[in-house]
Amino acid sequence: MPNVIVFDIDTLRTDHLGCAGYFRDTSPTIDRLAREGVFFPDMHASGVATGPGQTSMITGLAPISHHFYLTPYNLPNLIDFDDDIPTLAEMVQDVVGGMTTATFDNLINFKSHMDQFVRGYEYYVNCSRTAQPVHHHLVGGDLNKRLVPWIAAHADESFFLWVHYWDPHTPYNQPDAYRDLWPTPRGDHASLPHKRAGAGYHYVPGWGAEGQLWDPPDEPDANTIELYDGEIRYTDDLIAQVLGEVERHDLTQETVVVVTSDHGEQLGQHGTYGHAMLHEAVVQVPLIFWGPGILPAGRVVPGFAQHADIAPTILDILGADPAQLPRFDGESLLPAMRGEAILREEMLIEGGTWRALVRDGYKFIRGHLADVPELYDLANDPMEIVNLADVAPESCASMRRDLAQRVRQALGDQPDPLFSQLAHEVQAWDLALGRVWPSLTWQVPSQRGQ
Repeated sequence: MPNVIVFDIDTLRTDHLGCAGYFRDTSPTIDRLAREGVFFPDMHASGVATGPGQTSMITGLAPISHHFYLTPYNLPNLIDFDDDIPTLAEMVQDVVGGMTTATFDNLINFKSHMDQFVRGYEYYVNCSRTAQPVHHHLVGGDLNKRLVPWIAAHADESFFLWVHYWDPHTPYNQPDAYRDLWPTPRGDHASLPHKRAGAGYHYVPGWGAEGQLWDPPDEPDANTIELYDGEIRYTDDLIAQVLGEVERHDLTQETVVVVTSDHGEQLGQHGTYGHAMLHEAVVQVPLIFWGPGILPAGRVVPGFAQHADIAPTILDILGADPAQLPRFDGESLLPAMRGEAILREEMLIEGGTWRALVRDGYKFIRGHLADVPELYDLANDPMEIVNLADVAPESCASMRRDLAQRVRQALGDQPDPLFSQLAHEVQAWDLALGRVWPSLTWQVPSQRGQ
C-alpha cells in the first residue's frame, strides 16, 4: 500500500494559488502537484473554522453529524469530542493496518484540548514544544526541522503522515526573505489586475471588489495581503523541502500526497480580515491528490468536493474494507478521479452560527442569530457583493426551505447541535468573565431544522 502525506495548510484560500489562476507566483510546488495529479477546483469546507473543518477532514462527517462547531482556543473545558466517532488515523491503524501513523501538529494546545487530533497516532509531534496555547505562532520551518528527519528515520516503513502548517494564518511570522516578495505601496490598488463581474462591478481576483479592497492601517505590524501571499510562498517551499526528502529516499512512486486547508481568509472582504462567515473567501479551499503511478495524472475534476470526502477517499486509496468502516457524510473521490463518477451538485456548509446551501450557481446563507438572509449569484457575482435576498424573494424562500429540509433530514429526531454548542460557548464565556446568566439556556437548543 502507498504511503500517505497530507499537507493541511491552515487559512489557505484557493484563489491565491497559481493553479486557480492567481496573478502572483505564490505556489509553484502546489501548482506542479495540481498539474501532475488531480485538482478539485470546487472544493469547499464542510465546516469552518479550524475545529469544525479539521474534525470533518478526519471523520468524514459534517459538523451537523460530529457536533463540533467551535474552535476552543482560549477557554478551557469548553467542549469535548465524542469518543465513539473514529478518526482517520484510528481507522488507518485498525482497518487498514500495517502503517506507522504520525502527525506534526499542535492543535492539542488549544485551551479546551481537542483530543480527536491526537487519537490514532503512534507519533504525535507537537512542534511548539510547549503546552501553552500558542498554536498559531508555530513557524513552518520549525515544524520541518522535526518532520524531515522523521521521514528519513522511517523511510523503510509504510507511513500515514498528517502535516499541519499554521502558515499562512496570522500572525505573519515568516522569515524576512518572504516578507517583501511583492512590495506594493500601501493603498496602491491601481497596479493590480482588475476584472469586471457580470453583476457590474470591477474587482481584483482574490482581493475583492473595487471600493472594498483591503487598505491596511499605517502600522509596522499591520496585516497585508502581500504578507499573506508571502506566507503561502514560504509554505510552498516547505512542501518542496519535504517532497525532496521523499524523493531522496526513492519513495516518490510509493507515496500519495494530499494538499488541502481548513478554511480561507476574508482579507478585508465583507468587513473583516479573518475567517468569519461563509463567503467563498472563507469556504473555498484547495484539494489536490498526487500519486505518480498510483493515481490518475493531469485531471481537473468539476463538481463539489468537501472536507468530509477526505477521510473516505484516503481509506479507499489504502484499500480499506468498506464493511469495516463507519457511516460517512462524505464519499470517496477516487471514482471521480478515474472518471467513473460525477461529484455532487449541491452542498451544505456550516460555520459559527451560519449555514449555507449552494446549488445551481447560487448560494444562500442564513445566520441563526441575526437572521439576515444572503443570496448570491456566484457566476455573475464572484465577490458576493450583490445580495439578491430582497430582489428575488421567491428564490430566497425556496432555498431557505431546502436548507431547512437538508438540516431536518440530517437531524432526524435529534436536537440541533449548532444551537446547543452556541449556548454552551456563551455560558462558558460568561463564567470566564465572572458572570452567570441562567437565562442563556434560551429556547434554541430545542429547534430542529429551522
